[in-house]
Amino acid sequence: MSAFLTTSSVDPTYPGYPVAASFGLLFISLPAYWHFKSGNVGTISYIVWTFIGNLVYLVNSVSWKGNLHTPPWFWCDLSTALIIAINVAIPTSSLLITHRLYAISTIRQVNISKSDSRRSKYWEAGVAVAFPVLAVLLRVIVQGHRFDIIENVGCWPSVYITPPSIPLVFLPPILINLVSFTYAGLAIRAFLKQRRQFSDILASANSGLSISRYFRLMALAATEMMCSLPASCYMLYLNVAHGVHPWKGWADTHYNFNRFERLPWGWYKVFPKGYVMMNISRWSLPAGAFLFFIYLGMSGESGEFYGRQFWRVASVLGFRRAADSSPAASWLARPGASAPTHSLPPMTTTGSITSTTKKDAYSSEYYPDGTTSKANSSSDSLSLPPGFEESEKEAEAQQNSVQRPAEVHHSVV
Repeated sequence: MSAFLTTSSVDPTYPGYPVAASFGLLFISLPAYWHFKSGNVGTISYIVWTFIGNLVYLVNSVSWKGNLHTPPWFWCDLSTALIIAINVAIPTSSLLITHRLYAISTIRQVNISKSDSRRSKYWEAGVAVAFPVLAVLLRVIVQGHRFDIIENVGCWPSVYITPPSIPLVFLPPILINLVSFTYAGLAIRAFLKQRRQFSDILASANSGLSISRYFRLMALAATEMMCSLPASCYMLYLNVAHGVHPWKGWADTHYNFNRFERLPWGWYKVFPKGYVMMNISRWSLPAGAFLFFIYLGMSGESGEFYGRQFWRVASVLGFRRAADSSPAASWLARPGASAPTHSLPPMTTTGSITSTTKKDAYSSEYYPDGTTSKANSSSDSLSLPPGFEESEKEAEAQQNSVQRPAEVHHSVV
């Protein structure tokens, strides 16, 4: 068979999935900065695995569009292992989120030390990595051949359906979701028992969570569990209903292992339920990214943050923000100018003499140096004759006494 096999079969929904997966990468990436900064291992795990899943399915759907060509073996081995890992990793992320929320809501200590918090994060990170890796290793036991190539879909993991495949491959996501549901119910129960002091509990736990954020995390985990648990159960049912082969040992299961099978697009007409199962696995990743963005990416100052990041990227491409045309912006654009500290212009003294165009009316006796020229004096001010300031003050005091006599009486009171 040719290494590159083209067909006339085209996915009628193309390019629907590549577009959805591309948006999934965008949606899961936008709020990632905040969650990596907060250090919540459950949400970080959800972000990383959802990003990987969208990327893998996107590359496969584009590379095998309308063809069944021989793949790079390394890529298909890697991508199929990641698909198996993601089936466990996403439920595990929800488990870590609900466990953390439960631990916060039932906290016994007034304050959690940094060492305890760090130890808890290390444990959560270990679970987030160990469970998916263990799922990949256990799948090898019931892996009948290297992988499958499905037209318009790409690399797909192979599982030889035998009795051991049920507990090794299909049951773990179901069990993880059931444990997550348990923690979620316990966390909600704990909140209802002490909802009046819940803000203080969140603060004492050094969790960095508000009540709103607490329940948005709970909503994300609950939505994932309500979608993942029925899907996992449905996949188990379809694979068992299709037929369970007897287990005859490692040698029989892995006979002629180094091969891959090609499945043209028309296979879904023979096995329509398998087509449904495959699309549930694929479309759950863009949907999960969108839900994450809705729950955790549209709160607080997210709009301002996204705007800054947009213009940062746009500036690399040569675009700039439109300059502000207001008078204040024009003034601040001048070299050496600084922002004014008041909203109104400063008041000037009405009695000051500012004119320097007229010839000086006073003789040299009024200048300290005895000259009639102003070469040695300041050009911004004018010296006044003796007695001028005293006469001005007397006139001002007389005017105040005539116009505002009541101020004196009120100042006494």
